[in-house]
Amino acid sequence: MQSGNNAATVNGVQDKPAVKIEATKFKENTYRKRDSLTGLLNHASFHTELVQSFKFAKTRKIPIALLLIDIDFFHAVNHRYSYEFGDYILASVAKVIQRTIHSSAAIARFSGEQFSIVWFPESQDEAISKAEELRQKIANNQVVSKQFSTYVTVSAGLTVNDGHLKNSNELLSASQLVLKTAKSEGRNRICYWSPPEKKKHQELATENDILVELQQKFAEMEHEIKSFGTSEIRTILDDLSIPDGLSDEHAENVAFISASIADELGLSEHQIDTIISAALLHDIGKLGIDRNILSKPGPLTEDEFEEIKKHPLLGVEFLNESQFLDKELPLILHHHERFDGKGYPNGLKGEAIPVGARIIGIAETIDGLLSGSTYREALSLRATLTELRRCAGTQFDPKIVEIAIKLLETGRIG
Repeated sequence: MQSGNNAATVNGVQDKPAVKIEATKFKENTYRKRDSLTGLLNHASFHTELVQSFKFAKTRKIPIALLLIDIDFFHAVNHRYSYEFGDYILASVAKVIQRTIHSSAAIARFSGEQFSIVWFPESQDEAISKAEELRQKIANNQVVSKQFSTYVTVSAGLTVNDGHLKNSNELLSASQLVLKTAKSEGRNRICYWSPPEKKKHQELATENDILVELQQKFAEMEHEIKSFGTSEIRTILDDLSIPDGLSDEHAENVAFISASIADELGLSEHQIDTIISAALLHDIGKLGIDRNILSKPGPLTEDEFEEIKKHPLLGVEFLNESQFLDKELPLILHHHERFDGKGYPNGLKGEAIPVGARIIGIAETIDGLLSGSTYREALSLRATLTELRRCAGTQFDPKIVEIAIKLLETGRIG
């Protein structure tokens, strides 16, 4: 397995013309169905295309390349702006891919924020060069709508098979493996697969068996149900309004910061979805607190603070009947625990605190410090970083503090 960061991946590699393929090879076959948002092949159609393309390459004894692309920090971007703008980003990236990759390639929206491309390169060097060209074009493409403007980067896993892999499942598994490496090594890069030892080759992951695909579909269904339910609850909260002195965007900001930290920490997409939902709802329990206490402009008395401390428990009580939020409840309950065990409501310590709760706790503090409230003025970035360092190991998990500081210093959150 080899990897590269930015242009260093392909220094010295010149783009070469692709192997000529008969015009009949990629005709619009009847099995081809399109993704309604991007116009690309959908997941099922791509699998069919991949199987046929692999057989074609094997018969002709020519290389076949599979590139899997994942938009970096897409969960966080989605929640910072909106799902509508997230869709706009997906469509924009799809257009860049179509403009960059030659017409003989089969291009698909593989899953939520992932794209897949299969084509017949002349060599691995040519495939790497084309993949790197695409990565750079996506990174330089400003996505602009009427409301928002941003840039996105992608991580990618590339596999070129010239006879080592036996079937299309192995080709896909290899690309998924190196995509995971690209994400873990810092993102905005391409990693490409190299043939492993024979024994390891025989044990190549089989992530595309029927069971895994079924689990994936159930996870997607759960995500859609949860997103709808969370959105409805947020609408209710917006209508009711919590007079706690924090900005109207506090929950969304906490969700964005939490998702960014969780992604950098290497948590799974499923875990990140759970953290986002919990972050959006983390203060719902304040609806059960006396509004006079919440809106009090001066310092709270000891008794008043004890009332405020009840909001995590009240939040869990409010949401307990919502069975689709069962994974979120522990995060909402424990987001005010401290790493040194001096938090509330249960005084949990260290890693006994759910990681999602530890993330939300620091994300909430970051937004509070940078945005300010009726209780205190907003702090500068420098002062916020100083405060985070001061609280590392006592209030906050030092590992998460380190990640948060890195994201703040590079401008990815804040």
